[in-house]
Amino acid sequence: MLEFLYTMSASFTAVFLVVIAVVVMLWASHFARALSKNRSGIFRPIYLPYTLYTVFISLWILSNAYFQSDLLVTSSAKTTLVMALLANAFSGLAFALAYLFSCRLISEREGLELKRRQWILFGTTCTIILFTNVLPGMNITHVDVYDVGDFIIHFGPASGLFFGILLLLVVLTLANFIRSSRSSQRLKKVKASYMVFGMVGFILSTFLAHFLIPVLFNDFSMAWVPPALSIIEAIMVGYALLHNRFYSSRYIAMVTISFIANATLYVTPIVFIGMQQLKQATLLIVAWTLLTGIFWPRSHAAIRRAVNQLLYRKNGNPVESICNLIGEFRYSTDEAVVKLNHVLNARDGRIQKVGNNAETNVFVSCFQGDRSVLVKEELEYQIRHDKSDDCESLTSLAKEMGNTGTSLVLPITNEKNEVTHLYMVSKQNENELFASEEIMGLQRLFDEANRFIITEDKVRKSQVLAGSIAHEIRNPLTKIKYHFERIDADMFNVESGSISPFASHNMKKIYQELAEGQKAVQLGTRFIDAILDELRGEGIKTEVFEHYSVAELTEQVLSDFSFYSDNYRDRINLSIKDDFIFKGSDTLFSFMLFNLLKNAVHYFEAYPNSQVNIQFKKNGEYNELHIVDTGPGISIEHQAHIFDDFYSHGKEQGNGLGLSYCMRVMQSFDGNIVCRSLPEKYTEFVLYFPSVDEQTYDEETKGIVSSYLETKSIIVVGDNLASNWLSSELQLLTNNIQHAADIETGISHACQHPVDIIAIDSALVVQGSNLLKALRAGDLGHDLQVTPILYFSNDTTNEHDRSLNSVDLIQGRIAGINNRFALHRSLECLIDEGRLTKLGSLIGKRVLVVDDMQVNRLLVQAYLTSEGVIVNQAVSGEEAVAKVTAETFDLVLMDIHMPGMGGIKAAQKIRDLNASTIIVALSGEYSEDTRSSIECAMHDHLVKPITKQQLIKTLTKWLATKKHLVDNAQRQA
Repeated sequence: MLEFLYTMSASFTAVFLVVIAVVVMLWASHFARALSKNRSGIFRPIYLPYTLYTVFISLWILSNAYFQSDLLVTSSAKTTLVMALLANAFSGLAFALAYLFSCRLISEREGLELKRRQWILFGTTCTIILFTNVLPGMNITHVDVYDVGDFIIHFGPASGLFFGILLLLVVLTLANFIRSSRSSQRLKKVKASYMVFGMVGFILSTFLAHFLIPVLFNDFSMAWVPPALSIIEAIMVGYALLHNRFYSSRYIAMVTISFIANATLYVTPIVFIGMQQLKQATLLIVAWTLLTGIFWPRSHAAIRRAVNQLLYRKNGNPVESICNLIGEFRYSTDEAVVKLNHVLNARDGRIQKVGNNAETNVFVSCFQGDRSVLVKEELEYQIRHDKSDDCESLTSLAKEMGNTGTSLVLPITNEKNEVTHLYMVSKQNENELFASEEIMGLQRLFDEANRFIITEDKVRKSQVLAGSIAHEIRNPLTKIKYHFERIDADMFNVESGSISPFASHNMKKIYQELAEGQKAVQLGTRFIDAILDELRGEGIKTEVFEHYSVAELTEQVLSDFSFYSDNYRDRINLSIKDDFIFKGSDTLFSFMLFNLLKNAVHYFEAYPNSQVNIQFKKNGEYNELHIVDTGPGISIEHQAHIFDDFYSHGKEQGNGLGLSYCMRVMQSFDGNIVCRSLPEKYTEFVLYFPSVDEQTYDEETKGIVSSYLETKSIIVVGDNLASNWLSSELQLLTNNIQHAADIETGISHACQHPVDIIAIDSALVVQGSNLLKALRAGDLGHDLQVTPILYFSNDTTNEHDRSLNSVDLIQGRIAGINNRFALHRSLECLIDEGRLTKLGSLIGKRVLVVDDMQVNRLLVQAYLTSEGVIVNQAVSGEEAVAKVTAETFDLVLMDIHMPGMGGIKAAQKIRDLNASTIIVALSGEYSEDTRSSIECAMHDHLVKPITKQQLIKTLTKWLATKKHLVDNAQRQA
C-alpha cells in the first residue's frame, strides 16, 4: 500500500495536470455542445471564442504535464523541444482567444462586432505566435533535461517578441474585463468582476512562474503552476458566462473555508500515518477512512456553524436567516413578509395573489417551463445578449417589472404545483443584486411556507364569506326586531319590561313569547357583532372597557337568559354577597355567562336534581366569580382540553369554541378562568378578575353621584334598619333628605312638598300598589306623576326582588344596602341610565336620525316616539347637513358609513353650523381609527345593534345634562 502511494506521489504533478486538463476539456465540450444546439441564452460571438480558449488551455495543460512525467527523461531531445514549442503555441493562442473574447464582451456594436483595429491586433498576434513557434530556432533553441520536472529551456531570438505579445494580450484582456465591470448594467458588472478575479489570479501566477522565477533564478520547476491555476480562471469566466446569478463573496468564503477546514481535519492524520511508515499503516488508514465517512457530516456542520458565526455574526447567513422565518408564516403572512423584507434589505416586498388581473398573468405565464424565478437584471442581460424567438416576451416581462417597481418575482405553488401567489420584491439599494444564496433561501422558504400562505388565503375567503353572511343575517334580524317593537308598542305599550298584573292569562302568555323573541333577536345581533369583530381582525377591543359591578351584570344575564321553564330558572341560585368591581366589557361578560349557563342547563333534564350556584369572593389581588353546577361533571382527561379551540365533548351540537372564547375574554380582562370537576359530583368554573382599587374608584364614583344629587331632594320611605342606613348615607351626598315610616305618609309629604326622587322599601311597594297606581295615573298631581320612584332592599339573595317584576310602577332599584361602595356604584348606574330624571323628560325633544338603511331608522324612531320624542329622518350626510341648516334639533343620531358624505364629515359640518347640537354616533364599527374620529367629531357613540334601554339612557344622559347645565347657568345668573 505504501509503495503504491510513493509511486503515485512521484508522478503526482503529472497526474494532477492531466486531471485538470480533462476537467477543462469537459468544460469546453459543454460549451461546444451548447453552441451546436444553439441553446437559448448562448450567444455565439461571445461563447465561441471562450470555447476555443478553453480548448487551447486544456492542450497547454497537457503539454505541461509532459514535463512533469517520466516521458520527459525517456523521450528524445527533439520530442522535448517540440512539446515545449507546442506548449508556447497553445498558451499564446489561448491568450489571443481570451483577448478576442474580452473584446466581444465590451463591444457596443450590433451583434457584438469588433472594430477593425481589434481584428488586426488579433490576427497579428496569432501570426506572431504561430511563426515564432513553428520556425526552428526562433523561440526555443533546445531544452536541457536533468530529471522529471527538472529542466532548463533555452530561448531563441524571437522569444522576447513572443513573450511581449503574451504580456500585451494579458494586459489588454484584463483592461477589457475592468472596463466591462464599469458597465451601467449591474449584472454585467458582477459577471466582469468574476472574470477579473479569475484573470488576475492567472496573470499573477503566470508572471511569477514563467517570467520572474525563470529570469531571476533560471528555474523552470514551477512552470506547471500557471497551467494548473488556469482552471480557476477558465471556470470563473465560464461560470460568469453561463450563469446570471451569483453567490456573494462571504457565502463562497463560508462554504469554501468550511469544506477545506473539515477536509484538513481528516486528511492530516492520513498524511501523518503515511509519513511514519508504520506496519499497521494500511489498517489505520482504512479505519480512519471509515470514521471519516461516519463523522464527516457532523464535523462539517459544526465547523460550518462556527465559520458562519465568524463571518455573519449573530444574524447567520442569508439562507438560514430566510429559512428561519418559516415559523412566522404560521401566524401571519403579512407580518412574516415584513420580517422577510428586513432580512433581504428590500423595499415594497409583497405577496400578490394570482388572479385574473393582467399584472399577475404576465408573470405566471413565464413559469410554465423550467424557469423558477424572474430577476429583472437577468432578463435585461438576456434580452441584450440572446437573440432567441422569445426575446419579445422577455422584453414585455422586463418592462412590466419596471412598471411595478419589481426586481424579483418568485412563484408560490400549491400541492398541485399550480402557481397561486407571487412574491414580488425589490432591493432597498437599487445597485444591489439579489445574491444566489438569497434566492435559494427564498425558494426553500416558500416551498415550506406555501401551505401556510394558501391556508391563510382560504381562511380569508371564509372570513369574507362569513362576514357577508353575518351582514345579510343582521338586516332581517333588525327588521324582526323592529316588528317586535311595533307589536310591543301597539298591543301592550309596556315600558318597564313586564306586563300589567291585570292582563289576561293568554295576553300574558303572548307577551312572554314576544319578550323571549326580543331577547333571542337581541342576543343574535350581539353575537353577529362579535363574529364581525373577529372576522375584521379587530379581536377584543380593550380600549372600550369600563368598570362594572359583577353582581349587577350577573343579575342582568339571568334576567335575559332564555330558560326552558320557570323550574329551570328556579334551579339557578345567585348570592350577590361580596360584589366587586371589574374592568371589562358588559357584552363579553354576558357572552361568557350565557355560555357557562347554557352548558350547565344542558344537563338539567338528564339530572333533575342538579342546580347551579353562583357566588362571588374577594381575594386580594384577584376577585373570583364561582359558577358551580351539580350535573355530570367532567373527567380529568377532558378537563385538560376544554379550553382548546374546537374541542367539544358530551354535546352533539357543540362547536368547541365557547369555552376557548371565554378564556380569551378573561385574558383580555387580564384575568383567567379555570375548571375544577369531579365526575358525577360537580363542575366548578372560577373566573379570576384583577382587583380594582375600590377606594380610589369609590372616591371618583362618590364625586359623580354627589355632584348630581346636590341639588336633588329625596324622600326615603321605610321603617327598618335598611331605610335608616340609606337615609344616613344619602345625607352625606345631599342635604335635602326626608324620611317617612310608611308609604301613605311619604306620598302625603311629597304632595305637599314636591321632591325629585322617592325611594321606597321593597316590602312596602306591593302593599301600597293602589296608592302608587293613583300616583302614576295623575290623581295626585302632575309633579308626583312624573317623579321617579325607586325601591331598595337588604335582601342579598335578590329573591324578594323577583316579586316586583310584575309591578309596573317603579323606575329602578337602589342596590348596595349596608355597603357604601356598592351604593355609590348603584346610584351612578341609575344616573347613567337616566332613572333619576323626571318621567317624560324626553317628551318634545327633537332628534334627527341619520342612516342610509330604512329599517335602522324605523327601529330607532319606534324606540323614540314611544318616549314622546319628535323624530326626523335623513338618509345621507348631505341631507342631514341640509336639515340641521333649516331646523333646530336637540340631538343627532349619526351613522358612520353612508354613500356620499360619511357621518364623520357630516358631523364636522353640523358642529360648524351649531356647536350646541349634541351628535351621537350610531355605527356597527368601532375600530381604533373610527373611535379616534368619533372622539374628534362627536359627543358619544352607540354600537349597533342597540336596545331601547341603551338608546333612551344615552339620550337622557345628554339631553338631561344639557338641561342641567342650562339650569345651573340660570341660577348663577
